[in-house]
Amino acid sequence: MNGLDITDKSSLDDNIAIVTGGTVGIGRAVCLALAGQGANIVVVGRNKERLEQTIAELKKLKNGTMPTAMSLDVRKEADMEEMVKRTVNQYGRIDILVTAAGILRAKGGFLKTLVKMTSEEWEEVLDTNLKGVFLSNRAVLPIMVNQRSGNIVNISSTSGRTGFAYDTAYCASKFGVIGLTEALAIEMRQYGIRVQVVLPGAIETGMWNQNGPLPTPREILSPDRVADIILYMVAQPDDTVISTPVIEPFKTRILKGWIG
Repeated sequence: MNGLDITDKSSLDDNIAIVTGGTVGIGRAVCLALAGQGANIVVVGRNKERLEQTIAELKKLKNGTMPTAMSLDVRKEADMEEMVKRTVNQYGRIDILVTAAGILRAKGGFLKTLVKMTSEEWEEVLDTNLKGVFLSNRAVLPIMVNQRSGNIVNISSTSGRTGFAYDTAYCASKFGVIGLTEALAIEMRQYGIRVQVVLPGAIETGMWNQNGPLPTPREILSPDRVADIILYMVAQPDDTVISTPVIEPFKTRILKGWIG
């Protein structure tokens, strides 16, 4: 890992970690970061080719971990139930869930005001970014409650704190992820389950391609930086929680008005 010193005490050896949206961007970086510390990764995504590529990268680590690919859709309740069933059947437990699946706009969508947005476009973003978090969190919780342990990290955005024009659905979904996480964290504390949320700012992922002619910001962070933070969050002692951290480029002040 770059920029983070994880001690032997914080090793994730034999932890079972599910990462939704684990084939690209932040999700892929999280898979590699957790596996690098000894976790067995369940990579969840819809694109089978990218799943195979991610699994191949994880196997290159050659550290004895056992990655698994699952071609599933976070928007579908049955798929999230299947995700948990297959994970428990194979590994016997679930220690970590990271929800990295997300989209900026509906497929084929572009910059537009709310008044021009269709219900279908709105629902596609909210179903992926918010309903997907709800379904995946809810699916793993019975297992974690029974274990009396677990770590959930939901990925929101700085757009979950500050709204930006032309991306109302995205902002609404990311505001919702923060609220869901903060409420769930209180509900699950009694079971020893730690539920946290991280707010990335400008990160170099494929989402920027949906901004059309708008240029990528000059100051932008690698997905590895977010993965570093998430690794740090799940590796904390049981008596510690990292509350709603924001991670953004050091010179982020020039980005006012951009999507996070």
